[in-house]
Amino acid sequence: MFNQDDFGIRPQDPFNVIQSEKLSEAQLEVLNRLFTPLIGTRAIGVYHYLSQFAYPNNNQAVTHYVIMSELKINLGDFREEMNRLEAIGLIKTFVKHNKDNSHFVYELVQPPTPKQFFNDPMLSVYLYKEVENKRYHQLKRYFEHTQMDLSNYQEVTRNFTDVFKVPNQAFDNVQENNITQTASYKGINLDRVQFDFESLYQLLSNHFVSSEIVEEQAKGLITQLAVLYGITPEGMKGLILKSLTSNQRISYEELRKQARSFYAIEHENQLPALEAKANLPTSPQQQEEVIELTKAPQTPEEYESWFKLMDATSPIDMLTSWAKSEPTLKQKYLVEDLIVREQLPFGVINMLLQYVMLNNDMQLPKTYIQEIASNWKKKELSSAAEAHAHVMDMKEAEKQRKAKQKNNPPRFKNYGQQIASKEITPDWLIKGEHKKRSGKNKRKADDAEDQSLAQDRANFLKHLKETWKEDDE
Repeated sequence: MFNQDDFGIRPQDPFNVIQSEKLSEAQLEVLNRLFTPLIGTRAIGVYHYLSQFAYPNNNQAVTHYVIMSELKINLGDFREEMNRLEAIGLIKTFVKHNKDNSHFVYELVQPPTPKQFFNDPMLSVYLYKEVENKRYHQLKRYFEHTQMDLSNYQEVTRNFTDVFKVPNQAFDNVQENNITQTASYKGINLDRVQFDFESLYQLLSNHFVSSEIVEEQAKGLITQLAVLYGITPEGMKGLILKSLTSNQRISYEELRKQARSFYAIEHENQLPALEAKANLPTSPQQQEEVIELTKAPQTPEEYESWFKLMDATSPIDMLTSWAKSEPTLKQKYLVEDLIVREQLPFGVINMLLQYVMLNNDMQLPKTYIQEIASNWKKKELSSAAEAHAHVMDMKEAEKQRKAKQKNNPPRFKNYGQQIASKEITPDWLIKGEHKKRSGKNKRKADDAEDQSLAQDRANFLKHLKETWKEDDE
């Protein structure tokens, strides 16, 4: 398991803060008014607090003792607020491990502009869910500014050469400067999300729609909508077809509306809420260890965490973790079939796939899996824990059956096989075989009788010849 001393923050660990420039008034408004409802005042307070350590030429590190003392929180709570800031895209964290400590660097990212925020499908939907309709439109109106209509005016602005002379001699003594680039807001990081675009392209081609319409910007929007609303490639295909313009281009605004309507229909007009995961890992190393689904748990606590992870993990991600590579297209279709047709929960499907792989040399035979899935659905298994208990019961029953056979061996060789064969042999086949055997025996008896008559006839003829020879003499 994860060792706190290997990576976790310790009070004596030093840190530095990077911020290319202080926030403007407009950026502060975005941070305080729009991000606070999403991640809370404590997280925003940590962002403001860390900014005091970001000043020019500050190379002197401060230990985390200072944070504990001044914020009056333990490092676990501090790490929890940092998780929120990192996940929403406002802070980047870097670390360098030394023998005695771990040196952290926290980079404060500039908040987005109001337009960027409200155009982001994830941020805007989550904000709407948190503050509801009336307050959402109040916040939006606060950042809206009515621009003067200049359509009837003519621009008469002078350009540079109208005012200044163009220099005749080039300036070659240009030196590099150390002015840092502002870390601009990139939105919520979804780099680890793998949307199956290949399946989407294939589904679109079935409707004679080229994959070229899914441009790079469209890919980003599709991934965001897929994560936000839990949309599969099959579902996304339908939304895209409804969002095509007359010139066969995707209308991004229409696609967002279609996705929102799709989710609302399935969830009784409710929008998705921003919810934190339980037992969130505190480091990339710990996260890699948690995602390692192939590691067998040992203690009851590990089993409990493992079951929760299995219930929350997509079967596609589970297969990726097991195979260390992207599942094949057939495997993805198989998983989608289990979800759609059998309507089994993630935990049950994950347990089913692992059970089959461990018993079939890491293979996934489709027919065999579908038979087990149908059986498990009838048993109404609803979680990884229930599926695991069912597998253990099956193993125990199999163990007892083998032990019983070992303690009571068959009296004759292959007796058990003969009995089993007899039990599964239909009556009509047994009678047919009996007739065949009877016919064969009868033919053998007739042949033997014919041979006996022929021999008697030959002996009789021989006797007559000898008798006739004696009479002639």
